[in-house]
Amino acid sequence: MNKLITAVTLMLLFLGPIGCGKVYNSSTYDASTYGSADGSAQFLAAKTIIKNSCANCHTRPSHEAWSGMSEKDFISKGLVAAGNLAGSSLYTKIQGNRTSTPGNMPDGGSLLTGSELDTLESWILNITP
Repeated sequence: MNKLITAVTLMLLFLGPIGCGKVYNSSTYDASTYGSADGSAQFLAAKTIIKNSCANCHTRPSHEAWSGMSEKDFISKGLVAAGNLAGSSLYTKIQGNRTSTPGNMPDGGSLLTGSELDTLESWILNITP
């Protein structure tokens, strides 16, 4: 009986540390690293900019829906064209966009920063249809 108790105690001592430590929620970790079912990691970063810089003024139901839209939704609704900045109306409406299309947004608000434009461009240019 003592040998059994000793064996169980040793197993717990050796296996105990394996189960300790930081636990990763695979959904959260994978989404921040690889993107999620809603789109790529680049899309999630772009969506944050859209939410913070666009959706706060655009209060019509069609614009409020942006916060719940997936990457595929943005494409299917014609707001962005995979790999095509000039063909992405969401992008060309932004003042200071880096296409030959003059944008008019934000109307009276602060322009997006160069970093924010970089994020949106990176997303659009790297969308895989």
